[in-house]
Amino acid sequence: MTALAPIPDDRTTASRLLVALVLAVAVAGAMVAPATAASTAQDDGDVGVTRSGDALTVDVTDLSDRPETVTVAVSEPNSTSSDPKTVSNGTAEVSIETLISGVDDGESLVGATVQVTAGNETYEDAVDLHTVTFAADDVPVWIDGDDPRIVLPLNASETVGITGNDTVAVTADDAALEGAVRADGTQLTIPQSELREAVGSSADVGLEVSVADGHSTSRTLEPELRETTDGLVLWQPLLETGSSYSVTAERTADGTRYVNAEAEPVRPGEIDLSSLTGVSEARVSVSSEDETLLDGRTVSLDRFSLSATVADGGSAVTFDQGVDGLGVRGVVIDSSTGSIERYAFDGGHRVEDGRLALGNATATANDSLVIATNAGVGTVTLSAAPSEQDPAPADESGLLETILGFGTKAVILVVPALVGPAVGYGAYRFRNEWTGDRLKISSVVAVGFALALALVLVETVGGGLLPEIDSLWPPNELTPHALAVVGVLLGAALAPVTYSRLGFRAGADAGGFTFDVTVTDGDRPLDGRTTIGYRRIDGGDTKAKSTTITGGTGRISVSEPGSWNVAAKRGEHDSEAVTVSRRKTSATLPIAFPATISVTDRDGGDPIAGATVTRTDDGTSRTTDATGTVSLEPGEPGSNVDVEIAHDKYENRTETVAFTQDGDRTVALSPRTGRVRLRSRVDGVPISSTPLRLTPREQSLRDRYGTISVTTGRDGSATRDGLLIGQYRAEIDPPAGRDDLFDGGKSIVTVREDRSTTAEVDAGFTWSLSSAQRSQIDRLRQRVRSLSDHAGRDTTIPQYYGTVVTRMLDAVESLPEAGHLFADGGTDPDVVADALLAAAADSVDAINDAMTTKRNVDLFAACADMSAAAVEWDGECDLETLLERLDSDAMTQRNALKDRYETVTSRVEAERGSVSEAAPAEEMLRHAWDLGNDAGRGDDAIVTIHAALLLLDAVDAVFEHDALCDRLSRTVF
Repeated sequence: MTALAPIPDDRTTASRLLVALVLAVAVAGAMVAPATAASTAQDDGDVGVTRSGDALTVDVTDLSDRPETVTVAVSEPNSTSSDPKTVSNGTAEVSIETLISGVDDGESLVGATVQVTAGNETYEDAVDLHTVTFAADDVPVWIDGDDPRIVLPLNASETVGITGNDTVAVTADDAALEGAVRADGTQLTIPQSELREAVGSSADVGLEVSVADGHSTSRTLEPELRETTDGLVLWQPLLETGSSYSVTAERTADGTRYVNAEAEPVRPGEIDLSSLTGVSEARVSVSSEDETLLDGRTVSLDRFSLSATVADGGSAVTFDQGVDGLGVRGVVIDSSTGSIERYAFDGGHRVEDGRLALGNATATANDSLVIATNAGVGTVTLSAAPSEQDPAPADESGLLETILGFGTKAVILVVPALVGPAVGYGAYRFRNEWTGDRLKISSVVAVGFALALALVLVETVGGGLLPEIDSLWPPNELTPHALAVVGVLLGAALAPVTYSRLGFRAGADAGGFTFDVTVTDGDRPLDGRTTIGYRRIDGGDTKAKSTTITGGTGRISVSEPGSWNVAAKRGEHDSEAVTVSRRKTSATLPIAFPATISVTDRDGGDPIAGATVTRTDDGTSRTTDATGTVSLEPGEPGSNVDVEIAHDKYENRTETVAFTQDGDRTVALSPRTGRVRLRSRVDGVPISSTPLRLTPREQSLRDRYGTISVTTGRDGSATRDGLLIGQYRAEIDPPAGRDDLFDGGKSIVTVREDRSTTAEVDAGFTWSLSSAQRSQIDRLRQRVRSLSDHAGRDTTIPQYYGTVVTRMLDAVESLPEAGHLFADGGTDPDVVADALLAAAADSVDAINDAMTTKRNVDLFAACADMSAAAVEWDGECDLETLLERLDSDAMTQRNALKDRYETVTSRVEAERGSVSEAAPAEEMLRHAWDLGNDAGRGDDAIVTIHAALLLLDAVDAVFEHDALCDRLSRTVF
């Protein structure tokens, strides 16, 4: 609540000053301050003003002399708007929209001066009367300027009272910021650095502007993929230029990855992902040294959407949204004639004052426009300029007035005229035999009713019963009074005509009579139209006649005596014939209707075929067809029967079916279902993200489901709930479509009611080592053994390093049992095997070169008298780790090799003082580095680097084996 200071009324103040002066003279110079009286009025209390949503509440309860009304005004430099309001219970409420209606457009209402006049006092204070609303989510947000600021377009139609000189308080994830208004109040901007400092490492940035209680606007800035002229980028508002980020992006469609450990934004908020250009969705992780912005977040490529009006004969467009300053790098115009034209702009082309110049391009309202901007690519819906649109009717108000005038006259004429047929039909229903007197009476009755209606219509819509005499004569057109007279005369004439046409003349045929017909379904009259057939059965004219009645009841006149058979027909269903005569002038005709039962699934609403419907009255059964329906023949009209509905996949149910016109029933059965958990495997080992098929073995289930496709998750399993009980066949195709490496598999699973069943579907890995590869393994094992074939030298250390190669060969031989590692299809086992064998051969060469230097040969000769020791490297060549390296890139692996080399080098230097000779470690360290560093490119290089890392691990572990340290401690003379 805002307390307002009173402003004394000038005239009241002057009067009080005069009184004070007179009193001062009268008491011989008594000192009475003129301002005392004024301050008394001001101390009479305060007025409070509160904004809530779109209204101001004025509270005058603190005033001792409460006014009955207050006037609330907003005063701006160039205009004033006010609104008087009645006080109720000490408060008055005024709409802000009404209050500011007189304020000039373009005036700021941030901290507007609000005046409240209560009685003779006026109070004023500053109150925020502006309104801010963000634009829709499909309007782009971008980052602009040398000092990057995030530009947020506003909804111009719902944003009122802000100008380019204003600032607005913005809340970003509970942190307070200040947004600057620009572009004539159509945009709000926030410095990127301030936003970054306020929200930290938030993936989604929630922004909110709240002007008053009940009036706020919000928008969430989420990471997204954007198309640029340079390719695909990741946009996230907190990414700052000059900072380095670790980025991993993976295409969700096929797993293609982009990794960059030191990515810098190409522009504020944008990281280059051009190597993934063309994707519509990717999983992205972005982190810096001390925080994570995105962690495996799935981001999508979305185009923004704008609307614009064609201007300047098609050489420019003006946007409906606030996108001033948006940089435009090119446009594509898809012409309505079928041609597609592309135009590129220089780097400084922007939207200015809401207008985009198209350069050499020309667009029409029927074209489709795509623009490439610094906020990505978006589509623009074009419309014609107001002058180019279809012109409005020349005089819509005149046309409407003409239509209304014609309608009024038609009502005055037609309504009294319709009284005639209504009275004639009523007379016929009362007595269908007419006479001359009865026709006259019907005409008189019609005149009475028609005249009453005519008088009412002329008085209410015809200008009144007593018009000016000048308007009646001479008549320029049919006046309402004349039309009313014509309507009454028509009503008087149509009443006897209708009566005579429907009935027949009394005494024309002494044997004729009229009978009433009621057609029912055994319970109530039939709805709609029913055909009635009747024929004389005792002589005379026996030709069959027919008529139609509505609503199940009707009256039929025959002009001959005797007995008549009458029957009803509705569609394909007939009633029994009933005889009528002059003595029996009514007939009730019941029609028995068959009942159609539609059996459906309660959960999905699908029709159930093959359900058995059994009548309890006679035990007969019928089976529902493919549409789930069955028709039951009726018993007596209006009768009903209990039926039992059964299906082996559903709960049984008993229903009562009535053989009436609306006796068709839809019965929903509760399904008997269970749960299936499928596990995808290769040779017994779970594999993830694998498509499986689940096919019912029963025809009824195949008709219901067809083939069900599921994909296992990361744990290698997939679950399907709500399957109807029965047998299904679970199948797995060769993973990744590699039928040259895998055999598909299948398993039979039985779904039981309210139970969970697990089935394992195993694919077989059929790949094996070739004879050439096995021969190469044998040769390499022989070369490893040859490392110890040196007489007069101790070969314990060469043998130790040789076990690293042995582990690599063991890994190659284990490939046929590691089919699950190749299920994603990303790597070929032959490639891995050949690369490992090549790396093993290079490793043997490196070990041999390192161990045959003069210093090492001398050391090993000095150790020849030491007891033999079989020391093996206790590490392993892990295939899964190797395949993970292959999924990465060579540069990342070279960095890993460099880091490991530096670590092991530090270890060797640290251990040098504890041994006499470190050459076996130093030489192997150097040759391992050379092995990995000299590797080329591609998968072979990554496998060679992997082998070098294994050798470095072996060097690091040398000092952990006593037998090896003893040899390094032997003194060489």
